Order: sequence, then C-alpha cells, then structure tokens
Amino acid sequence: MKVTNLMEDYVRAHVDDMYERLKAENVSWLTCDCENCRMDTECYVLNRIPPKYTISGRGVNHAQSELETAKQVMADVDTLVMDGIRIISGSKRPNHGSSYTSDAEIVSGKYPYFFFPIFSGAVYDGTTFESLSNAQITILYNGKPAKMLDSTWQNPCNTFKATEGGYSFCVEPEKAKKEGLAKDFSFELLIRAPGYDTINYAFSVPVVSKILKGASARPDYSLKIQDLFLFPEGMVNPMERYPVSDDEKSK
Repeated sequence: MKVTNLMEDYVRAHVDDMYERLKAENVSWLTCDCENCRMDTECYVLNRIPPKYTISGRGVNHAQSELETAKQVMADVDTLVMDGIRIISGSKRPNHGSSYTSDAEIVSGKYPYFFFPIFSGAVYDGTTFESLSNAQITILYNGKPAKMLDSTWQNPCNTFKATEGGYSFCVEPEKAKKEGLAKDFSFELLIRAPGYDTINYAFSVPVVSKILKGASARPDYSLKIQDLFLFPEGMVNPMERYPVSDDEKSK
C-alpha cells in the first residue's frame, strides 16, 4: 500500500475529458492538447484544491463515493480545468514540446539563486468569517506582478469554493552574486473581490542564496501568510477602531 492523493486521478480524468470535448467542438482558442499542456493544466488545478489522501482500498472506495456526491467540488474542479486550459493555451512555456524541464539553468549548479518559499494563505469575509470564493490575489515585487516559477502557477490567482479561500504563489528564483548571501525581500499582496474594499498586505522574507545541482527548482518549504479579511464596500473595519481617551480628543 502507499499514500495516494485521490484528487490526482480525479483531476487527470477531468482534464482529459475537457480537452476531448473542446477538440470535438473545434474551439478556436485551443491551440494545443499535447501531453505537456495537459500536465500543465493538471498542475494548475491541483495547486488550487485541497488534496484527499488515503492508503486503504476501503478508504479509496469511500473517498470516491464522496467525490461523486460532492457537486460543488466537481463544479469548482471543472471551472479550474477550463481556466487552466485557457491560460496554458494562451501562454505556453518557452520549451513547449520538449521534456518537462523548465528550470534547467537554475538546477545546473552554475549560478547561485535566492529561492523563495511557496507563499500560501487564505482570504475571508470580515463580517461572517467565511472563506471568499471570488477573490483575486496578486503578489507584487518591486511594485509589479511577480514572475512565477512556471506556467502552473498564476499571478494573479483566484479563489474558489473548493480551495476554501486559499491561494498560493511560487515566485521565480532570483539570481544572486554569490552563494551564502543573505537578503530580505519585500512583497505585497493586492486582494480584490466584487462588493468588497480592496486591501493591500505587505510582508518581507529573509532568504539566503544557494546553488542547486540536479534538484528541482520548486521550493521544498512554504511560508503561511496570516489570514486576510475583506469587508463589504463602505463598511468600517472594526479591527481599525479603537477607544480614544478624553486627552486625545482635546488635542
């Protein structure tokens, strides 16, 4: 027996089915349906939904039964699959059509890089504390949308019901002058959602440059961003209110 994420097979089947349906309909914007494009789409979806692990045959059967009846999860996966296909079709990797190795230079061992953690977090309604399924989050670096490691990560990204307001980013590593160099990097999150006030959240992360050789450029650790809350437009954020003393009022 082994640990299995049932969502992988579930998503793979939905990706293949959607590609076949789009091909049958001969949609004009579908530019390719090769194995690499399908893998990119699978990664796009899997990075945005919670996993569902099991190790036993009974667990597999039970979990599959749950998936078949989870209509909202199925709808969210279908939406993510369609989003992924559109994005992958419109922005192929430079080495499209070759083997799945977009980080060849980074892992060559020739140059040191600052490798950022995977940034992840969740967005909630500040009045109900329920997760927001229609928020758009953009991570900014030096005032501009940060470039992602590869096309399986999107910036900006959207939240869905299946992700419970969750989001994640994998920022492309930055080349360093030497190995072992410590530096603080500043990022900013821009969060928008229909009917809510837009918010900005700034944070910094210390990183030490290193050289990789023969390993994946994908980070092996993550940084959890504090929960972020959006409030309906025009509503005063109660977290920003505080009692004012008589002395302060008289100033």
